[in-house]
Amino acid sequence: VAFAAATGIMPLDMPESVLVRFSGTMQPGITLRDLVHAIPYYAIQEGHLTVEKKGKKNVFNGRILEIEGLPDLTCEQAFELSDASAERSAAGCTIKLDKEPIIEYLTSNITMLKWMIA
Repeated sequence: VAFAAATGIMPLDMPESVLVRFSGTMQPGITLRDLVHAIPYYAIQEGHLTVEKKGKKNVFNGRILEIEGLPDLTCEQAFELSDASAERSAAGCTIKLDKEPIIEYLTSNITMLKWMIA
């Protein structure tokens, strides 16, 4: 902060990101854990992730996962999926959702808070 005050600028180191784009619709019987496992599976097939320790490749290491193509996930599911990004050694995760699941989540939390206060 002192540097920013003295120079008028604040440099921010932004980590690189990796776009993970799902396509199609989630079929019945597919679980959130299946989606978690699909990410490294595809990366292994593309040569961006290796299992062996020697000469290890990990495209996710220290990067932000940007997940698209799952707009109908509930916020709770999105939290769980983003939490699993740590399994890939990612620095963080964002998930693009539609407005409806977010509105539902916020409305539910507001209702619960009102109930707790009353």
